[in-house]
Amino acid sequence: MSSYTYAESFTRIHARRLAGRVTSDLRQSNLLYGSPSSSSLDNYCLELEELLLGGYVAKYHFGFQEDDRIVWSLRYTVGSDGSLAGSAGGVPSGADVTKASWFNFLTYSGSWFQLSGPDREAVQRTLPFERGTGSLPSDGHGYWATDRVFAAGGVGLQRTVFRSLV
Repeated sequence: MSSYTYAESFTRIHARRLAGRVTSDLRQSNLLYGSPSSSSLDNYCLELEELLLGGYVAKYHFGFQEDDRIVWSLRYTVGSDGSLAGSAGGVPSGADVTKASWFNFLTYSGSWFQLSGPDREAVQRTLPFERGTGSLPSDGHGYWATDRVFAAGGVGLQRTVFRSLV
């Protein structure tokens, strides 16, 4: 697990801006593929904003899987070295997801695991939903390509897209 350190200037506004970039991609996925539901977009944004603000996110994935294999996915890696800015968009279009299911997976940072149990519970009470545990689908039939980096307040959010070879 990784953790990251924020510059003194990182604020809720910066966390909201980064979470908004991801939410724009979630919204585009909704428009192209019908998932996630439009009613869940605000909750995903709020969850990510809160967790980014505390420094508790290492990676964030979403996309579609079929038979435990990725059909398409976007992956965001959080770090303190971001210096480039980009624009949202670029969700892969035209993928056949008729037999696939939606997934959304968050990997906590080392900072999350350094919190005491009561402190973690206090953070979780601020979130719009509770996550369970799970495993990411296999990405063995394709490759990841970095296509955008977002930054705010000295924190970078690198986005990679899964390109299927099938």
